[in-house]
Amino acid sequence: MKFIKTAIKQLLYYVVPKKNGYSNLKVKAGPAKGATLRLDIRKEGSYWLGNYDQWIFDRINFEKYIKPGDVLWDCGAYVGYYTAIFRSLSGERGKVYTFEASNKNYDRLKELPVLNNWSNVYIYNMAVGPDHTELEFVNDLGGASGPYGLSKSYAQSREELDILKVKCCGVDELVTEQNVAMPDFIKFDLESAEVFALHNGDKVFKEKRPVILLELHGDEAKTAAGLFFEKYNYTGIIVSQLPNPVNKLRSLADFEKVNGVPHMVICTPNA
Repeated sequence: MKFIKTAIKQLLYYVVPKKNGYSNLKVKAGPAKGATLRLDIRKEGSYWLGNYDQWIFDRINFEKYIKPGDVLWDCGAYVGYYTAIFRSLSGERGKVYTFEASNKNYDRLKELPVLNNWSNVYIYNMAVGPDHTELEFVNDLGGASGPYGLSKSYAQSREELDILKVKCCGVDELVTEQNVAMPDFIKFDLESAEVFALHNGDKVFKEKRPVILLELHGDEAKTAAGLFFEKYNYTGIIVSQLPNPVNKLRSLADFEKVNGVPHMVICTPNA
């Protein structure tokens, strides 16, 4: 089966029109169906087919959390798959703010509003994490690109990596200084910078209280999330446990009872 999938991808790469390895492809199925993304068919066929992260969409009813007219943040967007889904759910009246630090990813991501005629999707070439800073960012690892020098580790040596300095903003900084609207829903896929983003959004987390889809990277992120639940009165549910969660996480102590670091947690504000 793996051989067949690989052969199909290779065949499509030669058949589908392309420029510099990328093609403008309309997503065939799934929650982003109909959106046009710029993809490398050799490596990103799951986005084109519409089955990327299907295990998450099988467990979370996003329509429960996202309504037409909502403001959504896609932090760590890569090819913009979640951006497309957020735009579909929030509709013409909503707003989608998309953040991507890798300039290689950003160069194709920035074309999506034009390709899809989205006037309410805004693409930013910056990182979200530590506030008011520049950070070193690994630029050439596709969806695994992320900050260098935080808690994330890389198999390659520094000399083997393409590292650049990028602007990085905190959550409240985006609202108070960058004129980004406060979100109703946030996706954090920050490759370890979530340790900072979870704790520099006092205004957003207390006043707007968005739902957060949180990807965790390492023990430090798990600790930061546990403290976030306590500080801002949120409950975290491990996505892989849905629809019948074993753990409801409301404190660091709750999270410390969970073995390992869960990949994805949905965080909702308590009443």
